Amino acid sequence: MFRFLLIFWLVSLSWASVVARVGSETIKKDEIYPLFQSYWREILHLPIARATKLDVQSFVVELVRAKIIHQEAKKMGITVNNRELEEYIEKNIGSKNLSNVALEFIRTEILINKILDRLVGNVEVNENQIIAYYYLNLRDFKMPAQVGLERFVTDSLDNANEVYYRLSRGIEFLEDIRGLRKGEAMWYSIQALPDVLRNQLSPYQIGSLSKPIQTESGYVIFRVIGRRNEGIIPLEEAKHMVRSKLIREKRQEVLKEWLANILKKYRVEFYFSQL
Repeated sequence: MFRFLLIFWLVSLSWASVVARVGSETIKKDEIYPLFQSYWREILHLPIARATKLDVQSFVVELVRAKIIHQEAKKMGITVNNRELEEYIEKNIGSKNLSNVALEFIRTEILINKILDRLVGNVEVNENQIIAYYYLNLRDFKMPAQVGLERFVTDSLDNANEVYYRLSRGIEFLEDIRGLRKGEAMWYSIQALPDVLRNQLSPYQIGSLSKPIQTESGYVIFRVIGRRNEGIIPLEEAKHMVRSKLIREKRQEVLKEWLANILKKYRVEFYFSQL
């Protein structure tokens, strides 16, 4: 009798630590929190002190979703090689000092894009759809004063200073600087810029540089490539944005429907009370 109770207690204790099940696979509490901390810090870029239990629950859902996508991608013969992973990180993340959980979530995003490429193919968006969307959603194209910035990221302050020195003198040759990564140019609201950038870049003349700024990804230098005044973005400038948005929406609709059908094949259970 005692042995039976001991076995029952051990089994109950084991199940008490389970926070989710995907088929026969279980996810336990003691593995969740280290993974969540890495995810919160490296994917969302938020301080862990601000995380709530609801955030942890959302993470568990994302983890289960990622596991299912990986299994389905494998069935479809879709994989992600190391080169594809490195290129995605270089283009979208910047930092290469990522934990395994961050790498797996990035790999999941690449798999999703590949799955959608197979499911959707080339999404056609015609001129009439773009024009209609623009005028029906005109308030979405009212923009504050913006500045276009490109960023240069290095691993060390010495290299960042060398980049700053060359750019400030109009020298564009930077290929010999080790560890340098150039991010894609992006537009930012001037009002939302951090004080350190507003102080250094104002009045936002093309070519203006910020001094090296230390971040988690390394040392970053920003350079002004353009400025937009407050107002409605003209249709011709907005067409690319509208086309990209309509394509994203179509792909998201397909992904939502695909996931809904896929989830019917899996036994998924959550035990959030164990968190």
